[in-house]
Amino acid sequence: MSRLPVVGQRLPMRDGGSKARGEAVFAADVRLPNMAHAKLLASPHAHAEILSIDASAAEKMPGVHGVVTRADIPAVAGYDPYDRSHGFMARRFATYVGQPIAAVAADDPFIAEQALKAIRIEYRVLPTVGDMATALADDAVAVSHDPWPDDRSDEDVPTVQGNDAGHAEFQRGDLEARWAEADVVVENAYRIPMLYQGYIEPHAVCAHWDRADHVGVWACVQSPFGARNMIMDVLGIPAGSITMRTTEVGGAFGAKDLGLFSPIAVLLAKKARRPVKLALSRGDDMRTANPAPAVEVRLKMGATAEGRLTAVAGTAHVAVGAFRTYWGPASASVCGMILHKYRFSAFQLKAQDVFTNHVGFGSYRAPMALQAAYAIESLVDELSLQLGIDPIEFREKNLIREDQPGPTGREVPAHGGFEVLEALRTHEIWTSSPSSDSDDGLLRGKGMALGLWGSGAFPASAIAKIEKGGVVRIIIGQVDLTGSYTALAQIAADVLGISPERIVFGRSDTSRGPHASVSGGSSTIYSMGLAVQRATEDLRELILERGSQQLGLEKAAVRLDESAVVAIEDPEKRCDLSTLYDLESHLFTSEYEPYVARGASGGDQLRESAPCFAGTAVQVAVHPATGRVWLERLVTAQDVGKAINPMSVEGQIHGAAVQGAGAALWEAMEHDGEGRPMNANLLDYRMPTTADMPRLESILIEVGGGDGPFGAKGVGEPPVIAPAAAIANAVADAIGARLTEMPMTPERVWETLRADT
Repeated sequence: MSRLPVVGQRLPMRDGGSKARGEAVFAADVRLPNMAHAKLLASPHAHAEILSIDASAAEKMPGVHGVVTRADIPAVAGYDPYDRSHGFMARRFATYVGQPIAAVAADDPFIAEQALKAIRIEYRVLPTVGDMATALADDAVAVSHDPWPDDRSDEDVPTVQGNDAGHAEFQRGDLEARWAEADVVVENAYRIPMLYQGYIEPHAVCAHWDRADHVGVWACVQSPFGARNMIMDVLGIPAGSITMRTTEVGGAFGAKDLGLFSPIAVLLAKKARRPVKLALSRGDDMRTANPAPAVEVRLKMGATAEGRLTAVAGTAHVAVGAFRTYWGPASASVCGMILHKYRFSAFQLKAQDVFTNHVGFGSYRAPMALQAAYAIESLVDELSLQLGIDPIEFREKNLIREDQPGPTGREVPAHGGFEVLEALRTHEIWTSSPSSDSDDGLLRGKGMALGLWGSGAFPASAIAKIEKGGVVRIIIGQVDLTGSYTALAQIAADVLGISPERIVFGRSDTSRGPHASVSGGSSTIYSMGLAVQRATEDLRELILERGSQQLGLEKAAVRLDESAVVAIEDPEKRCDLSTLYDLESHLFTSEYEPYVARGASGGDQLRESAPCFAGTAVQVAVHPATGRVWLERLVTAQDVGKAINPMSVEGQIHGAAVQGAGAALWEAMEHDGEGRPMNANLLDYRMPTTADMPRLESILIEVGGGDGPFGAKGVGEPPVIAPAAAIANAVADAIGARLTEMPMTPERVWETLRADT
């Protein structure tokens, strides 16, 4: 009897029970003998020179075991003042409110808090660079990084050259000729504020020097190897002297890739001579972690009367805070997201990152894509409206096509963008017309938007082996986020032809586990899944080879079922997996090599970052007297390649829809004129709740392409890109006027309605 495939089944998350019962261990749950608790002393100023730090009184307090300041940071040859990792603690300058100036380790958090108050710091307050306009003004003060000359006077102030954090330009084709052939040209500027990822668990880390030359670190990070390497880089500790042990991660969305607070815990643990745990409060997390940056995009776009896009031009500015990004200008990523979805005959985009006196930003689920989509998808809707073409039809006319050169000249891989648009076009949300109900007086509209992201083709490796009883253990160095171990078990089970219950995972630290990249970037299943698939394929061949030898048959004459190697012609002739394990593990058996298999992806083994399209259609209702917006319906269609676990994929889509709605209607990190956060708590930072969201619908589309296991593509990030832009288009459809700044609060909607009357 043929066995049903495991890939494609709706299986519950294998870690769900332990989390529901409170058994899962998160970073804040780590308890070590004789452990001290740490607290951070944060800068109250957005921009200041630190003239002196006196921690002597704090160090003498009973129950205090150590205080670290800039004086305790070891000098490293590769120090980079523009790198956020190196700015884990202020040195000569404080460059944002909340930047750690000192840290205390004490018997309990309350003593540590009291000790912070005993630390005396003398500041010279400098002008605050609070926004991009201020940063780029002719008389702007620069966000401080490099030390000033020792002979400076008190009037010495850095000049504006310091606020260019990186720039790029993208240009192709004859722009003027393309403008001339356009029948309609639209232009607008769009603003998206700083956004907080909204994970449940604030950052936490525990460090323990268990030997004089070795430190163990427990942290809620997405990239254990990246986090270890960051500690090596900023503290000058050799790789062999650091073991990064990951815990469960209570949400991340890109904000916990490297664990920026680990160096502080490592320094404190060394000074205190005991384990030290640093668990941030929610307020500390919101002030000092990794929000998404504020973005401003100005775009001009043209199209012919037939609906063919001709050209796009504009600028993208990103307020990166006090530090540069490690992947190059973030504004260049915005431009890339603008250019890679539709076909333009000519384009010119200028990108610039700008230093401001705010916390350095980090990844936020599909970094820069949501912001770029807000701009381009709004303009695409404007063009389709003026041309009288259905918005979905307009997008179909201009969507990138496979096997044609994209903006970089490379051929576009196969993708499911057209299938995504077709799924939305035929859905009831688009075929029906929202009409205002005379009884409630609300204005109703519908809108859609399209998002594009790439599958993360990152290096990954996995080990597979048989254990006693015929259990297959998969050893990887990757963190389990959003149920990824469940999907990886399904991949392994399908390859081996056994049930996923027989697959177990060993969470490995950086000293014992094979290399893995970040759990993020839409890469876990695409990259690690391929490594697991290859490892289990290798293991399967080993099992079949040795099982066939035990049965006295050719390898081609046997197959692997749930628990044994079975003769194809005579199913009664079988060799249990547990028997094979015993043969391998017997002390005096040298006939066989161990049952250990390895698989890897990356480089030549994972060549193509498969495009992942996701589109969202929404219906909204707007109260004309108050400007309040209600989401009445939201549908997302996404090309997932192959849904390894459809239930998990739908969960990703639903969560992304909520995040996108939050950016559209409610969320913004706000600061006053002096750079002080005004809503660094979850009461004032408004995120959507279940009461704000309609029933969420998802359509899974499976279009081949790429190198992922069983055809799977990235699923975590694509569905967050389009919802905010779709909601903006729906609001414009409802009120007959367009908002160009997020979030679209009742006040902004109300003002737009009044300005249009």
